[in-house]
Amino acid sequence: MQTWRQLALFVCAVALGLVALHHPRSHEDVVDATQFSIAFFATLLTGEAVIFALTFSAASSWPSLRAIDSHIAFREWVLIGWFAALFTACGLLGDDAASATYGALLFLLANIFGIFSFIQLFGLASIGGRNRLLRRTLAGALARQGTGFGSFFYELENDPVINSYLGTVSQAGTSNDPTAIRNLVDQLVEAEVPPAAAEDAITVHLDVLHRLSRATLAGGADPVQVSACAHALIDSVIRHCRRLPDPAPPLGALSRYLAWLANTALLMSVRGVASNRAARELVALTTDARLKILRCVDPDPKSATTRDELGTIFTKPLQVLLWSGDFTEFHGAHQASALYGAYEILTGTKFMGNYWDGASILTQLRQALYGDTDVLSTPEAVASRAAFGSPEEYDHFWALVTVTALATLRDTRLPHPPELVRPEFTPDHQLLGAYLRTFATHRYFATAVQGREALLSLVSRADAPGSPAAEILRARGSNTYRVPAPLVEPNQRPAAMVLAIACRLAPLVPGDDDTELRAFLASLPSPALTAAARLAARILPGAAAESDPMEAITVGLKVLQLIGAHTREGT
Repeated sequence: MQTWRQLALFVCAVALGLVALHHPRSHEDVVDATQFSIAFFATLLTGEAVIFALTFSAASSWPSLRAIDSHIAFREWVLIGWFAALFTACGLLGDDAASATYGALLFLLANIFGIFSFIQLFGLASIGGRNRLLRRTLAGALARQGTGFGSFFYELENDPVINSYLGTVSQAGTSNDPTAIRNLVDQLVEAEVPPAAAEDAITVHLDVLHRLSRATLAGGADPVQVSACAHALIDSVIRHCRRLPDPAPPLGALSRYLAWLANTALLMSVRGVASNRAARELVALTTDARLKILRCVDPDPKSATTRDELGTIFTKPLQVLLWSGDFTEFHGAHQASALYGAYEILTGTKFMGNYWDGASILTQLRQALYGDTDVLSTPEAVASRAAFGSPEEYDHFWALVTVTALATLRDTRLPHPPELVRPEFTPDHQLLGAYLRTFATHRYFATAVQGREALLSLVSRADAPGSPAAEILRARGSNTYRVPAPLVEPNQRPAAMVLAIACRLAPLVPGDDDTELRAFLASLPSPALTAAARLAARILPGAAAESDPMEAITVGLKVLQLIGAHTREGT
């Protein structure tokens, strides 16, 4: 728009020059016309100065002076006035009627253009007008980022528009200004960005979400207002994900961050850093938002609030595998339910079992893809077998997912305030057992010797080209998002590797023999067993009370036996 405006001014200036050459006026006429024009020019300039002083703060960088000037065309207006004064003065002093006439005509053009500038500035005096300008400014900056070939994070730190916007978000959160927070979030979620810039827009969304959450926990921002804004940001992220050819990395990053945020809110509340009210609102936000994500992934969700939630957002098996690994980290809500949707996407059929009764989704999925009988031949199952490759790759992939899930479980030793309890965010050991059992029932080995071989494979095996883990790493590429929940590869978590194997040897029913589990643990080097016991003391109930590392792990894994107890009692 600015280019067309400048082009129109140039055409008008040329046309007025031709008029002045063919119809010059006397000096008296020029002076009389110029006096009225200058008076009106000064009136407009004074009016703009008053509106600007009452509307904008000199300390604010959002909107910036550059954005305001681009919108109201102030520099073009002043430039026309300067040329008008220059040609008029030169014409009068040099006794050049054409030059003086041209200057007087330029003053008329400046006044006409000044009316346009005044109206544009007056529109910015309202909240709606400023929001429209800032939406366009932010959308333009994101669109420019989307056309670049460098790292977005490097550009993000240097882009003046995005940097000013993020700084203003932090300032609004710190000062606890609900109106400013609401307006800033609306500007981002309503910005119309092209599909090429959707990835960059998601990055800014996650950054804003974290800044507001941090302000709520540590800065005293209103948690109710922040929660409402966070829901708007999350809805917008999901909309942008639908526009991407591969929505799994950003949707997985959002899922991981929400799980991390719930745990952080709990920890800061227990330590007295954050108020229980702030932690409660953020925990409720994360559980609701993760359920919303789950509805977008599940091809046939139990309930849907919008038409967009019908059908899955994923189109390829590797996408759901990447997302499943991210969704099950940090002890996030609904993580066991997520595997129901994954099963349906990977097989084309629904899993009818109940994990609360001890049904194993991963075992049934393996049977559906690689079993000796009843192997599915649906298009989804064929594509999933191609993605996994061999049964060994299937087992290896889910073992790696188990490692990251175990390593990021909540600390069971921490007290859980009653006001933070939610159906899927609770200190209930049975829920923890249900989450663990979804992985522990995937038993692709049965003896301690086989368990040691599986552990050696986890520790030393490199991901072969074309394997699910290698393809997921390639799909992530350089997409790292500005969230404080870094991706850590499973091979950097040896203690969790030990527990990932141990849980597959642990008894699932009270009274079952634990000989193989104890034999596996006894065969481990002392440092490995001690490290695994320290992790077990943190994530498994009852393990911290045991001084012997082997007993700590064995006792802690008894949490698996809590699942299905209600059905056993009735038999």
